[in-house]
Amino acid sequence: MKREITVREFVADLLRRIDEAKTIDCCKQEIKDFAALALKKMPDEKLVVDWKD
Repeated sequence: MKREITVREFVADLLRRIDEAKTIDCCKQEIKDFAALALKKMPDEKLVVDWKD
């Protein structure tokens, strides 16, 4: 079932799933959509990462 939610709701649920060590496979397309939105809305914002290959 598709439904529209806010970015706040999506990020809160995603972070909760990560914190609880649950899979995020269910959200692959939504994560890609969120990444595209972030690229469009805030392309020059800085982010500190611990990059792993």
